[in-house]
Amino acid sequence: MDDFVVYDFRIDVWKPETLPLKRLAEYASELAKLFGSSNDVHLMKIRRGSHVQEFAVAKTARLTVENQLALVQSENAPEELVRPYRNVNQYLRTDGGSAVLKLKGGAKLIEFPGCKTPLAEEVVIHEAGTLDGVVMRVGGKDDTVPVWLEGENREKLTCTASRPIAKELAGHLFGNPVRVSGMGKWRRNADRLWELEDFVIKSWESLNDAPLDEMVTKLRAIPGSAWDELDDPQAEWRRIRGQS
Repeated sequence: MDDFVVYDFRIDVWKPETLPLKRLAEYASELAKLFGSSNDVHLMKIRRGSHVQEFAVAKTARLTVENQLALVQSENAPEELVRPYRNVNQYLRTDGGSAVLKLKGGAKLIEFPGCKTPLAEEVVIHEAGTLDGVVMRVGGKDDTVPVWLEGENREKLTCTASRPIAKELAGHLFGNPVRVSGMGKWRRNADRLWELEDFVIKSWESLNDAPLDEMVTKLRAIPGSAWDELDDPQAEWRRIRGQS
C-alpha cells in the first residue's frame, strides 16, 4: 500500500453486520463524488466496531483529492460537491447517526452532522420570478397543463401552464433552453434548503444557445451600443445574466 493514502469514513450508528448493502452502496456512491478522481479512489475494506469504510487513494491523486475535499464545506463549494454532501447528511439523518471523513490516523477532513443538525422551521413563500431550462415534458388534459423543465444542474423543475402556452412550449420539446416567467411556490425544508414545489408559467422566451464570445462579438458590432468600450464585455454579459 506504499502507493496509496488511506481515508476513513466512520458512521457512529452502523456496524458492518447491520448496515444494509443498499445503504452501503448509497453512501459509497456519494462519497465517490466528493473524492472525485474516480479511477484513483478505491474502497479497500470495512472495519468492525463502528462502521468504518477505508478508501485508498493513489498518492499521485492525493493533492487533487484533498483540494476537492477542502472545498466541500466552504462558502464557495460548487454544486457538484454540495449535492453529495447534502445527500450523505440526509442518509445519516434518516439513519439516526452522524459521520466523519478523516485521514487514517490523522486529521478530520469533513464532518457530517446528520441527525445532530438543528432542524429549521419550514417556510413557504409565493414569489414572481423566472426559470431557465430545457422542456422535457408537456402533458395533461386539464385547463392547467403540467410542464417539466430540466435545469442547468439536471434538476427537474415542475411547472404548470395554460393550454395555449403549453402548446407553444411543446414545440420546443428537447430543444434549446427556454426562460419561463411566472409565479413560483418555494418551500424551505428542515435542512434550510429552498425547494421549488410549483411554478405557474405566464410567459416564456427561447434562449439563444450561441457561445458567449459569439454573442458579445455581435453586441460590440452594434453602432452606439457601448459594448465595444467595455474592458471586459464577457464579464458584463455574465453580470447581466446573473452569472457573476
